[in-house]
Amino acid sequence: MNGVKGDHELWLLGELCKALAQRGIVVQLRDAIPGLTVTTPRGVSAYVVMNGPRFTWWRVDNSHPVSDIDGAARRIAMFLRQGEQSGAGGARP
Repeated sequence: MNGVKGDHELWLLGELCKALAQRGIVVQLRDAIPGLTVTTPRGVSAYVVMNGPRFTWWRVDNSHPVSDIDGAARRIAMFLRQGEQSGAGGARP
């Protein structure tokens, strides 16, 4: 990743990181492959990346526009919480 596009992508991931943390999700920003590792306090986790104009997690049909960071954070948190309710060690679709 380089230049202005890379800086903007990192900024968007950083904003999503803050929005998820406000919802009680443990978040780590990765730099090798730009993305976020997100984990609930009960250990359910997923990896979030940017796929063009969308944040994507778990599989390609779990995505949300990067223009709506709060909405993406809400959907990712709900996805992880559903994994907790199912008793899974990792999120389930």
